[in-house]
Amino acid sequence: MKQNTLNRNDVINDIKRTISEIAKIDVFDLDDNLKIREELGVDSLMAIEIIAKCEKHYTIHIDESKLESVETIGDFINLISMLVINK
Repeated sequence: MKQNTLNRNDVINDIKRTISEIAKIDVFDLDDNLKIREELGVDSLMAIEIIAKCEKHYTIHIDESKLESVETIGDFINLISMLVINK
């Protein structure tokens, strides 16, 4: 996917698809307010896989210190969107 054609909705849909595939949860059940660890049951290995897939797909680097404040799907979407769109 070309970076100059990306918009926030593309990023949101891509991230939700990635989380859905890795966490084995229907994409339509993913709400921005859901807590990634507590409510979706995403463990540390799944989180690493989600992060790695996003980094590779968008050719970005996600600073671990920024991940500390991520609790919900919406938080993660906002972080990735900022990195991708401001790239």
